[in-house]
Amino acid sequence: MKIAGIIAEYNPFHNGHALLIEKAREQGAECVVAVMSGNFVQRGEPALFRNDVRVRTALEGGADLVLRLPVNCAVSGAKSFALGGVKILDALGCVDTLVFGSECADTDLLCRTSELIESEEVQNALSQEIKKGVSFAIARENAIRSFSPECANVIKNPNDILAVEYISALKKTGSSIKPFAVKREGAEHDSDISAGNIASASHIRNLIIGGEKWDEFVPEKIYKVLSNATDEQKITDFSGLETAMLYRIRTSSAEEIALCPDASEGIENRIIAASKDSSTLEELYAMVKTKRYSHARIRRIILSLCLGLTAESVADGATYIGVCGFTDRGASLLKGAYKTASLPIITKAAELKNADEKVKTAYEAECRAGDIYALLTDKRGICSATAKEKPLRKH
Repeated sequence: MKIAGIIAEYNPFHNGHALLIEKAREQGAECVVAVMSGNFVQRGEPALFRNDVRVRTALEGGADLVLRLPVNCAVSGAKSFALGGVKILDALGCVDTLVFGSECADTDLLCRTSELIESEEVQNALSQEIKKGVSFAIARENAIRSFSPECANVIKNPNDILAVEYISALKKTGSSIKPFAVKREGAEHDSDISAGNIASASHIRNLIIGGEKWDEFVPEKIYKVLSNATDEQKITDFSGLETAMLYRIRTSSAEEIALCPDASEGIENRIIAASKDSSTLEELYAMVKTKRYSHARIRRIILSLCLGLTAESVADGATYIGVCGFTDRGASLLKGAYKTASLPIITKAAELKNADEKVKTAYEAECRAGDIYALLTDKRGICSATAKEKPLRKH
């Protein structure tokens, strides 16, 4: 392993993330490339800290090169999220290993699970299970269990589910990058219980928002960066976005909502109906939720509507390599990547001049997301901040 790739949100960067980078180094990684979500994340929510702050934490935490996971991939389900990240790492043309956290930490088992899921037999069984009206997660687990109880147990774990999607994405892109699973230590994903100095990102976010002690769960350098972040660099007011999102839903047609990623089976009608009787987003999510539609999926649909994302834009996936930050070592890697990359490398808006329409459309979506995110801080930010951003350099 010489160049390791990691796909993450760093919302925020914590001890578990530092451990993953450390394990990559132990396996021989000379350079670590992180593909990181921007201002909005997969939960269908804004990131707690602004994109540039989180880029700085990634560099302080050990990453050499930080690339942006485009918003159309970042706020998508696991399959599109994984595919977007993998496509960017593969497009660099120099990454040889994808490193990720996993509950089982058995790369071979994860590969077998990926193969089984993609098989025609399991896909047919999955179709039959879905007709029973159960959630997709349960339907998939039931379909796989009839072929391999061991693989069915794997996809019950959140990090293993994403790991399987990473492996499937590597196959789909025909990538030569090898997967490498690292045992997830300590607290479970989304758990509100810490284990030693390891806590889930969601628990740390709650501690930060609640004004409670959280320094033990992040590396010292990261704590300094985040604790020094001003109110202009972190979210202090969710209500502004909530009101705007409710307004957007109430003024949208069912046809508009149906164009959003993950929308199907008439869910747009449930959203329209719920918007008339909901005064908060949480009330709306609860009213729309069904066995087939999880809270996270509903949040992503509604956020996509507000960000102007469509199923078509998600299908386009990653169309360029957006550079957010680098160390001296990362700068050297990036210089070589200009010769090997199969997607255009964008470090500033001026480089879009000769880009194709899909690249320009994706970049515009990123800027639009940044403009909306800027409304969430105490001192509301101005528009066009994303277009004016320059990659951070850590010497």
